[in-house]
Amino acid sequence: MAIKLLPIYFSLLSFSAMANEEAAHHAPSVMDLKYPFVNFIIMLAILSKVVKPLREKFNKEADNVKSLVESAARNNKDAEEKLAASKNKFNNIDSDLVKINNEYEQESAQFAKHQSEETQTIIARIKKDHQNRLEGEKKELTEAINHELLDLVIGKTKTQINSNAGFKSKATSNIVSELR
Repeated sequence: MAIKLLPIYFSLLSFSAMANEEAAHHAPSVMDLKYPFVNFIIMLAILSKVVKPLREKFNKEADNVKSLVESAARNNKDAEEKLAASKNKFNNIDSDLVKINNEYEQESAQFAKHQSEETQTIIARIKKDHQNRLEGEKKELTEAINHELLDLVIGKTKTQINSNAGFKSKATSNIVSELR
């Protein structure tokens, strides 16, 4: 709206300038100030219309700048804290390396001990399984040998009994007496 009033203001200024030229030919009076006064009032009206939006705009920009400054201060504080933490870590890196190295050595020693114990357990279990298998095979072989020996003894006994008639009759009588 203030921009629309500018042509009117400039035309009034030019009218005021013409009035000032006419005043240069006569004696000064208070009435010579009426056009400059009207110009002044119009200028104040225009400025009052322009100043309020400008003031609001400047206040808004001031608030934006203030929030940006606060945000920058917070970010700066966070960055300084992170920098201090990083410097602290960097300064303590030697002690951290020693600590990590010690932990590694302890863990590797524990791992070696655990592996050794586990290996000994596995070896003991394998020995026991092997002994059990050997005993089982020995028992099977003993039973097979005993069975073959018994079959051989029975076969030889049958052959002797069949070849001798006296043994046959004696064996038959022993079997019959056992059955009764």
